[in-house]
Amino acid sequence: MTNRNGKPPYLRMIDIGKVFPGVVALDGVSFDAWAGEVHALVGANGAGKSTLMNVLGGVIRPDSGEIHIDGQTVDIHSPLDATAHGIAFVHQEMAMLPTLTVAENMHIGDFPSRAGLIDAKVMREQTEKNLRRLGCKFTPDTRVQYLSTGDRQMVEIARALLSDPGIVIFDEPTSSLTSREKARLFDVIHGLRSDGVTIIYITHFLDEVFQVCDRATVLRGGQTVGGGAMGDLTTEEIVRLMI
Repeated sequence: MTNRNGKPPYLRMIDIGKVFPGVVALDGVSFDAWAGEVHALVGANGAGKSTLMNVLGGVIRPDSGEIHIDGQTVDIHSPLDATAHGIAFVHQEMAMLPTLTVAENMHIGDFPSRAGLIDAKVMREQTEKNLRRLGCKFTPDTRVQYLSTGDRQMVEIARALLSDPGIVIFDEPTSSLTSREKARLFDVIHGLRSDGVTIIYITHFLDEVFQVCDRATVLRGGQTVGGGAMGDLTTEEIVRLMI
């Protein structure tokens, strides 16, 4: 399988299976995405979207299947494994400490250090670099409590970019954003795509799928039921596949 440039998918998830007590969450789901593409993952509640991405993010261990990244088979046991393989997750719920600065929130759990002490200079430089990449106007020293919801979303994305990921998963990223903040987020996503990052975009808003995505995969009942290039799909067809 190759794209129009003759390249294989950067990410391949093959026959992923996961059973919880009394529930088949994923039933042989396959999913692929290319570098420099925004790929929508859509489906009704309970379709398996979050479970599949939690498998990729190392939160859930699959019962069966394989994951290939850049042509290599990988075994992801934990979120740390996922990070090591270049996978970043921008979650719907933004977990931040509002009284801390942007730089401190971005580095929680992985502060740069020197001689056993936090290296504030490196932390600030890393933060500043990623804020500039996203076009943010606030500084690394700004306290999160003074940021808008959209700016806090930018901090979440900047934190994800610290590891220079090849794959970024956005989980319902616009659920609490204004129209202006959504437009800004879409500009960021297009910029990441131009940088060759693989974007997986989970949403219930089909208008966003057609606005920002290149391809879509539809899940229903823990199975892959269809999808394709956005130019070959209609809203009505996606809804039919979903239900």
